[in-house]
Amino acid sequence: MKRNISTWSLLLPLALFVIAVLLKSPVSSQPDQIYILKEILIFGAILLSIPLIFHQKWASDRNVLRGLRQLFFFIFLTYFLLLFFRQSWPRSALTFNEPDYLALVLWSVYSFVFAMICIGILRNLIFIKRKRSTLRNFSVLLFFLVFYALLGVLNNQLDIPKEVVDSIHYFILFILLNLMVINSLRISWINYLNKKQKITLFWSGLFLIPFLIHLTVLYYQSSPIIHFSVVLDRFVNQSILLLTVYTSFALIGLLAHLPTAQLFDRKIRQIESMHNLSRAISTEFDLNKLVVLIVKLVSDVTESDFAWLELSDEKNRKLVLVSSRNLKEKEKRNREVFYHQQLIEFLSDQNEPYLVNQVSKDEHAKFLLAWKKDIGSVLIVPLYSVEKTVGFLYAAKRQEFAFEQDDIDMMRAFSEQVIVALENARLIKESIEKERLQQELLVARDAQMKLLPKSMPKLQNIQIDAICRTANEVGGDYYDFLSLDDHQLGVVIGDVSGKGPSAAFYMAEVKGIINALAKTQTSPAKILCQVNRTLYPNIERNQFISMIYGVLDVRERTFTFARAGHCPVYLASPLSNKVDILEPRGISLGLNSGPIFDKTIEERKISLNAGETLLLYTDGAIEARNKNGKEFGEERLIEGFLQYKEHSVSEIKLNLLNYIYKFVEDEKSFDDLTFILIQAAQKFTV
Repeated sequence: MKRNISTWSLLLPLALFVIAVLLKSPVSSQPDQIYILKEILIFGAILLSIPLIFHQKWASDRNVLRGLRQLFFFIFLTYFLLLFFRQSWPRSALTFNEPDYLALVLWSVYSFVFAMICIGILRNLIFIKRKRSTLRNFSVLLFFLVFYALLGVLNNQLDIPKEVVDSIHYFILFILLNLMVINSLRISWINYLNKKQKITLFWSGLFLIPFLIHLTVLYYQSSPIIHFSVVLDRFVNQSILLLTVYTSFALIGLLAHLPTAQLFDRKIRQIESMHNLSRAISTEFDLNKLVVLIVKLVSDVTESDFAWLELSDEKNRKLVLVSSRNLKEKEKRNREVFYHQQLIEFLSDQNEPYLVNQVSKDEHAKFLLAWKKDIGSVLIVPLYSVEKTVGFLYAAKRQEFAFEQDDIDMMRAFSEQVIVALENARLIKESIEKERLQQELLVARDAQMKLLPKSMPKLQNIQIDAICRTANEVGGDYYDFLSLDDHQLGVVIGDVSGKGPSAAFYMAEVKGIINALAKTQTSPAKILCQVNRTLYPNIERNQFISMIYGVLDVRERTFTFARAGHCPVYLASPLSNKVDILEPRGISLGLNSGPIFDKTIEERKISLNAGETLLLYTDGAIEARNKNGKEFGEERLIEGFLQYKEHSVSEIKLNLLNYIYKFVEDEKSFDDLTFILIQAAQKFTV
């Protein structure tokens, strides 16, 4: 529908204009009816063309510079065409022959199109940042512009004294000129030009104005349109006058804006820098790239000669130069040497941007000159996050008094964005690192679980069960069963000091050593001595391993074991209401290279009677804490063991776990927890 309306709005005025051309009646002092009809048709064509100014795409382009370039092109094209052809045009309509009349029509059409394009472009400029009155003022201007054109014909047809006609003519012209001035004050588009564009347009306008004034005079004096139509002549002449008036006011506006053009450009750069930093917050999580971007934006927004960023290194507790702009390599290397504690403490206490416009005379900032001698003024912004200063952002210039209050306000807002950006990058890095570590721990846990026995040994007259629960993804507890021959089983339980991957690593190392030694040596004490000698050179001095290694003889129903600093072994009998605590001497593995360990270790052999149960455990069972910080302790473990001693080993295991978890009230276990339960049958079978 819109396309049809646009087509008809173009065809109707064109049809009226064609009819007017075909009527071919010259302008004279005694106009005939054909001439009057022709002028009315042209007036109608002009009137119907006015909506094109508002609705056509070419008249709705809001690109200021493109519109002005088009305007300059049409002005100079029209000017040189008028200069070139004006000498050859006849001075009277009565002298026009067919070729001349065709040239007159073509020039009239061109001038009308030129006037419409000019008004359309001016309308775009006037309507930028429009107010409620803008459309009204522009519409009234167009009304008087068309009315003034029509008045030229009516003056010759009304029986009114010439003085009165002239008065009406000048009154309408006065109103029209005032409306031109009112609309020419609408030059808000100048505010959106940068300094370079304003300067370019100012000099272009200064060059254009003489040509435009001369073009206006030429149209009044030399253009032959008046021989074709008085209405069209007046409309074109006043349109060109409007263009001249508006261009003059725009030139004055440009001149007035030139002193503030640089400030406007600076504001634009500041806004762009803030936008770029905000975008970086959401898109750039690489800290190394982010600090480079921050320094670049600071340098751009403050127009500084030098800029650099220093961040606190929490590990070394010192400031580190992480990024800079326009600093020499020597200055970068020497920055740490010239840190002055007095300046750093002062800036940390300030917690506000610190402006120094004369570095050499400032008691705090003058220390910078020992590092960089060509600093005249500097703006320093502490980066404050979560009640601590994480770094400092510097912008410096060679000349003194180079910064303004506006720079402080901008840097204050900028620093807040910088802190958010740095914090986001740090959190993302920690999150990625944590996720990577989590994956590594899961892999390590899986590897650790594979080190533990996949099933319990099946022995005649003996039941065995065990469990290992880690406090973290990876723990340091360890148990294992080694088949030594057809009637002997090696039993191992150990606890590496600490937790995590390093504890699991030592656990895996010990497993390998014991597996290698178990079948070459029958004495548990001697095996532990050899394990200690092998392990001692490879273990950190701040770590150790407690362990029990024993040999279970199914045929003789005995358990021979040695204890290297580990928790005691509990023995419960169905015939007794107490638990025997078996605690032979011995120190932990890895504490001594050999002599003291060998001298201290003690081996013990016990018999397993019908129904008796052995409990081997790690200290996680007794060190488990509740929410009040109270430990489960040995007494509670013994109490629970006594309570469930006549159950099967699987039931004892589960009941002891529930007994501990009920005490800690779902609190996370303080340490890794491991049980091994060995129970002799109630009746032995041969």
